[in-house]
Amino acid sequence: MGFTHVPAEGKEAKFGNKTGELDAVFVYENVLLVVEDTTSKKPFDHAKNKKLLAEQIQSSKVEFIEWLRYTFPEHEDAIKAYSPKRFQLFYLYISRTEMDLDDDDLALLAPMKIVSVRALNYFDKLAKTIRRSAKTDLWRFLELTSSDIGAANATNDVKSIDTTIISPDDSTGFSNGVRLVSFMISADVLLRNSYVLRKDNWGYSTDLYQRLIDANRIRKIRQYVASDGSAFLNNIIVGLPPDVTFQTSDKSPIELDDIQDYSAYRMTIPDEFNSLCIIDGQHRVFAHYEGNDELEPKVAAIRGKVHLLATGLIFPPGMDELERLKLQGEIFLDINSNTKPVPADVLLAIQSLRAPYADVAVARRVLELLNKQSAFRNMFQLSQMDQAPIKIASIVKFALRYLVDIQAKSGLFAEWVKGDPARTSLRTKSNSELLTEYVNYCTATLNLYFNALKAHHSSEWNDPQNKITSTTVINAMIIALRRSLPALGVLTFEEYASLVKAWHVDFSTGTFPYASSQYARFSQEILRDMFNLVEEDGRWVASK
Repeated sequence: MGFTHVPAEGKEAKFGNKTGELDAVFVYENVLLVVEDTTSKKPFDHAKNKKLLAEQIQSSKVEFIEWLRYTFPEHEDAIKAYSPKRFQLFYLYISRTEMDLDDDDLALLAPMKIVSVRALNYFDKLAKTIRRSAKTDLWRFLELTSSDIGAANATNDVKSIDTTIISPDDSTGFSNGVRLVSFMISADVLLRNSYVLRKDNWGYSTDLYQRLIDANRIRKIRQYVASDGSAFLNNIIVGLPPDVTFQTSDKSPIELDDIQDYSAYRMTIPDEFNSLCIIDGQHRVFAHYEGNDELEPKVAAIRGKVHLLATGLIFPPGMDELERLKLQGEIFLDINSNTKPVPADVLLAIQSLRAPYADVAVARRVLELLNKQSAFRNMFQLSQMDQAPIKIASIVKFALRYLVDIQAKSGLFAEWVKGDPARTSLRTKSNSELLTEYVNYCTATLNLYFNALKAHHSSEWNDPQNKITSTTVINAMIIALRRSLPALGVLTFEEYASLVKAWHVDFSTGTFPYASSQYARFSQEILRDMFNLVEEDGRWVASK
């Protein structure tokens, strides 16, 4: 990514009040990374010990940087380029063993920044593909802005883009106040300031839908860029930040709402990392990456010179994040539906954005949160970046969607509404905060339900040779829970645990009798033998 490696491996010194040994130090401009890389089988205990060293290094930053200058004189120029106070210092903890951390654990380990296996894999693949231009994603991970990097600037840099063509309201095809602008922008600015809603990211979010950029596509486009030297004729589509401004040809300010004709204006956008959302065209942008291959001299010569045609979306001030994501997903799908087939899991993610209140969308959000809870922490494969054992597609499609459907007459929504009838307003599909409240309720209910099962089968829970966390069992348990609700409602952890304790079933491979698609049959056994219900006229009721 362009960092300078300071060979601090094995160097022991006293930092503040703590004597410790460093694994690695990297510097780029005024960003200083102290990296702890461990293969410990008990990384949490190891991390708690390293936290003390991280605290002392942070609290004695000036002394630490002076120690680096003295100990590594060959890197003195890089380390002396900025005053110690200007340096942004991070202590990164990288474990090759997945750490089972919740928010409280992460807070406990602060000021260390924990780099998960997922995040490490993501940055490794990204850096191998777009080389030094991967820094912008790292800045987002570290929560750095453009003003944090390099020398302090007394003014806020902005980029002025001339001859912007703005479409009038009634010609965009949008009825929600979204405006379109067309403009030319250099690949250099896009590389520095854009981000992509990539599904395979270092974070967990069902808001992300594009795949990690394809190395082969990048390579072919980069070869074309280097050999041809001209801009692409097809446009990049981006979401613009809320603080863009416009001027007339004589540089007089003008409000966007006052522009109702096809005219050329000056547009000013902030020169800020992660401010431009690439909705479509990420490969054309990132083919201009800053690298060290044989094509770099040619690409470098045009990176800031050749401009790409872009269409920008400007969202109305009152549009919330969920609506913006929904629109961006729709545009992405419309563009790509007639080209290269969109992978099924990406398609599912986009469908969730297009209809955030639909059963599938709610189910995906619940699984995302459930993946952070004690019952299934880090066990769901939410992305191809994950090595997690449980795939989610069949869980969403065949079981969970029916349990969490806000339109269903029975299910968790009906139970949730019992606590406050006003919650039925969620069916109007216009309250994102209420939707989040419902998703949290579903997550909490499923977490205690499955924790009751886990409590009585703890030795089997993480055994890959056991069927207890297979999709067959998970789907059957979810189906049984849904069908039990009209008779029993939502129970407490203690009540579910009591039912599980009295229920005897062998989940071991070779003994468990149900095949992968037989979760419906197994759910009937759960209803009879665990919930002690009987079927009458298609409904499950308490036995008499």
